[in-house]
Formats: sequence, structure tokens, C-alpha cells
Amino acid sequence: MFSFNNVKFRTKLIIFVQLAIVVVLLASVYMYFSLQIIIRDTTLMYEKTMELTAVYRQLDLIQKEIQFYLSTNSSDSLISFYDYMNNIKNRAEKLIKNVDYTPEGIKSKNAANMIINYLDHAEKAIMAKRGRDIEGYTSYYALTVEENNDIMRYIEEIISGELISTSDKYAAISRRIQFATTFNNLLIIAVIIFVTGMIISFSIQITKPITKLASYAKRVSVGDFDVEVQSVTGGEIGVLYNAFNLMVVSIKEYINEIKEKARLEASLNEQRLHNLKMKNALREAELMALQSQINPHFIFNTINIGAKIAMLEGDKRTCAYLENAADIFRYNLRGLDANTTLREEIENVCAYIYLLQTRFGDLVTFKTDYGGDPKALNIVVPRMILQPIAENAYIHGISEMEEGGTIILKVESDEDFVYVYIMDNGKGMAPEKISELLRESEDDDLQTVLATKKGHTTGIGIVNVINRLRLYYNRNDTVDIKCEDGVTKVIFKLPKNHEQGAENVPDIDS
Repeated sequence: MFSFNNVKFRTKLIIFVQLAIVVVLLASVYMYFSLQIIIRDTTLMYEKTMELTAVYRQLDLIQKEIQFYLSTNSSDSLISFYDYMNNIKNRAEKLIKNVDYTPEGIKSKNAANMIINYLDHAEKAIMAKRGRDIEGYTSYYALTVEENNDIMRYIEEIISGELISTSDKYAAISRRIQFATTFNNLLIIAVIIFVTGMIISFSIQITKPITKLASYAKRVSVGDFDVEVQSVTGGEIGVLYNAFNLMVVSIKEYINEIKEKARLEASLNEQRLHNLKMKNALREAELMALQSQINPHFIFNTINIGAKIAMLEGDKRTCAYLENAADIFRYNLRGLDANTTLREEIENVCAYIYLLQTRFGDLVTFKTDYGGDPKALNIVVPRMILQPIAENAYIHGISEMEEGGTIILKVESDEDFVYVYIMDNGKGMAPEKISELLRESEDDDLQTVLATKKGHTTGIGIVNVINRLRLYYNRNDTVDIKCEDGVTKVIFKLPKNHEQGAENVPDIDS
């Protein structure tokens, strides 16, 4: 024979949830359809009144346009007249089409017919004026004035009646809303009571046998393994009681084995302690790494605030200098694992060169040529590939020359590649050095390169840039270095693998 006590708690819970969902769903459906009916009635109640009100306002405007045209023969008034006439005629035809055979509906239909007749006379007055029939447009104008007044009085009478009727309908709708709200509140209370009752029932069915089982477990915990557990049949609680009995028997059998394993457990605890010490050391290292990341952010924020203060005090040169320095810090803080666009790389180089020009004046000249393809600047590239090259051009090429020098950044493109040239007329680079850089970046271990070949400002050297580009594009011809006629060229060959919308790139002077 079926017994609800033998049903699993998961099944009971599913049945309970489904019942609650059905009750809430029925309440929601009832509220939805009630609100739809109320909204529909309210919309119908106000729609006709709004139509009549719109016609009433436009009748006054069209009459003024008729009078103005007959007086001045203005073409603007004629155009306005026909615009108003078409609009009013459409509204009148809509009133006739949607009429219901009630006293109010019949009045609306009469008003619409009067409006159509009025518009006909008004158009005849306009036509007579255009035909210079003075007697004709005078008589038609007098007729339109009389009809306009009659129609407006009739519409006012209809609207007044509608307002009285609307107040009665509004009271009925308010009562319906109040009833729906009361019903919904009662339904919510019923659902709460139902859910609360089911929760109490479930908690009693679960907690009572578990409390008894806890008392057995307490006796076992103090070493009393002669506990006689009363069996419980049905459901998960019965399974739990049977498992507890088996557990007690197993404890008795394996008590000696546990003593033998005590030594191994002690060794395991020692290993755990060692692992805990290692975790603490790792956590301390992570905190130190986090602190090393906080300091650059603090420097960036400090420079940025200095730029704002300089701007407020009118020192544009200092403000521009600090803003470019802040831009470089912000760009570097994003990390090498995030890619960027060639446009942002160039902007970062422009900011860096601006700092050099501010510091060293005419010793550094910077020129740019972005070519004729603005979309080429939107390809996606690894971060921090241009600034280390420009920095290397200044430090190892121009800074050691008393008369200074020029750095040129040039962008060209074809169907498949974008070529970026960073050129300087410094002291040049020996062929052995060029071969060493290109060969070393190809053969040496990447971790060794990252650890030893570092730049001055960013910590990123030219070898690091070459390796990252080769790994990123999975090809060895992404970078080439040439030194010809006193000009050192670093040439990037970047595939067009990703494009975005075209924008303008600021020059170093902007």
C-alpha cells in the first residue's frame, strides 16, 4: 500500500515546489488578464475624447489659416490649410469608422459628418479666392465661420458628456482595481501560509529523527560502541540510520588499524605543516608583488593630479608635460598580456618623444608619416613594441651626439601587411650587433632573454620585442634592422589580422 512517508524527500520537495509554482502562476495569470482588461477599458475610455480634443484644437487653427489666406493670399497659409484639412479629415473618417451605436457614438458620428461638410465649404471658399470670385469666397467664408462655431460648440457638448461618463467609468475601474489588489494580497498570504506549513512539515520530518540520531552519535563519540540504534524504515532517514549502524560496526573493526596508522598520520601532519609554511611564504610573496603593482598606480595618480594643478594655474607647458608622462604610466600599467592597436602604440611613442623634447630641447627632432591608409593604424598588435625601439634610437643613437639628431616614425601598407619604420640618424649600429640581435632573439631561450635584455624605461629591450612579435605572429620575418648611409632603420612587418574603424592619430606637436 502506498505511504507518503516512504516517498523520498527530494520527490516531496519537487511536488511542493511545483504546487507553489502553480499557485503563483495562477495568481500571476489572473492579475495579468485583470490588468489587461482594465488597461483596455481605460484606453477606450480616453481614446475618443482625445480624438475629439485634437479635432477641436485643429478646427480653431484651420479657421485662422482660412481667414489669413483670404485676407493676404499667402501661399504659406494655403499650404497650412491643406495640411490641417488632411489631418482633420483623417481624424473625422476615423471617428466614423470606429463608431459604436450608442448615444455618445452617434454624436461623434454626427460631429464627424459636420466636420467633413465644413471642410468641403472651406475648400470651396479657398478655390473661389484663388479664382478671384469675391462674392463666392465671401459667402463660403461666412458659412464656414458659422459651421466652425456650431461644430466647436457641439464638440464641447460631447466632451462635457464624455467627462461625466468618464468619471462614472473611472469609479467602476477603481473598484475593479481595488478588488484585484485585495484578491492578489489574499492570494499572496495564502501562498505564504502554504509555503510556511510545508517548510514546518519538512523540518519536523527531517529534524526529529536526526536529533535522535545525533544523541546516538554523541554516545559513540565518547567511546560507547554498544549503542542499539532503533531502525527507521522508509526514505533517506532510514538509509541514514542503516548507514550509521554499519559505521559503528566498522569503527569497532578498524580501531586497531587506526592505532597502527598513527605513526603515518604523524608524518603526514608534519608534511602538512611544511606545506602550510610554504603557502605562507607564497602568500607573502604575492603580497609583495601586489605592493609593487600599487606603487606605479600611486605614481600615475600623483603625476595626473600635478597635471590638473598645472592646468588650473595656467601653466600649459607643465600641464602638457605631466599629462604625457601620465599617459605613458597609464599605458604601461595595462600589462604586456593585453593587446592594443598600432594607433595606441604610436600615441604612446609620441608621448615619450614629447618628454624627451621637453627635457633636451632641439637635440631631438621627431617626424611622423602615417601614409595614405588610416585603417592600417587599427590593426591589433602586442603592447609595448614601438617605445623600446624609439628609446633605443635615442639612447644608443642620438644622445651620444653633441649636435643631436632626428627620429622618424613612418607607416606604410599594402594589401596584406603594415610596415612601420623607426629611423634615426645617430651613430648607427654595427652589422655584428644587428646579426647578434636578430640571431639571439631567434635562438636563445625566451626566459633568459626576458631576464637579461632589458630596456631603460620600461624594462623591455629590443630583443624582447622581436621575440614577442615572432611568437605573436608565428613567423620570423616580423622585424628587420638595417643601417645604411648613416641611418639606422628598424622595420616592422605586421600582418593585417584585425581592423577597426578609422580615426585620426595625433601628431607629436598636438
